[in-house]
Amino acid sequence: MLKGIAGKTAIVTGAAGGIGAAAVRRLHAEGANVVAVDINQAGVDALATELGDRVLAIGADVTSPEDTAKFFATTVEKFGSVDMFYANAGVESRVLTVADFDINDFEKVFAVNVLSAFLGASAAMRQMATQPERGKIVFTASIAGLKGDAGVGVYVASKHAVIGMSKSLMKEAGPQGIRVNVVAPGVVDTRMMRPLEEGLAGLAGIDVETFKGAMSAAVPMGRYAEPEEIAATAAWLLSDEVPYMHGEVVTVGGGLWP
Repeated sequence: MLKGIAGKTAIVTGAAGGIGAAAVRRLHAEGANVVAVDINQAGVDALATELGDRVLAIGADVTSPEDTAKFFATTVEKFGSVDMFYANAGVESRVLTVADFDINDFEKVFAVNVLSAFLGASAAMRQMATQPERGKIVFTASIAGLKGDAGVGVYVASKHAVIGMSKSLMKEAGPQGIRVNVVAPGVVDTRMMRPLEEGLAGLAGIDVETFKGAMSAAVPMGRYAEPEEIAATAAWLLSDEVPYMHGEVVTVGGGLWP
């Protein structure tokens, strides 16, 4: 068991998706109370039914300041504190050049990937500052936040923004006893990868299976990550196992980066 998780309370956003659901399961297995937040109410309800006690399912729009305030308030009302906040909600972008990208799609990607992380981190900071034991914040970014690739410029920009925000937040949070870190996955076998595979394969002029094979081959470990492997890293950063890790971007890419 990881130190410092049992009996504590965690909020996980994007909790109905692959990495988010895996994180809810992992933190729950470690003994935490977990608030599973997603716009997909049915998805988080299913998680709560699966796991039973200590899981609170909340359907919410994480890009809404009002919804964010409500799910933080509900968490504190039910469990008394927010000890861990995992800002994991995210969405893939369409695979298009910057010249062809639509402004409405741009705004959606930045709302889900960046605005939601800002709103959640802001609420977490305010709540944790009132607590004697303070807390930990982890963001899901991406290896895409450390480099660039053709066709995914908007997604890449959004993940660079998350990493940049975390670097500033850690300067503000550290003196308050709040730790802030980032998980940057490589390719992960989740639903989000399917449209990216199709779009990138089309851009390269090859079929999807050929692209997937080439992508797997580009990873030194020879495969995509499983969501549970990313969730394990997030849980480790949210625990008391690594009390001096702060402001770090932890890549989980099977050797894909650097």
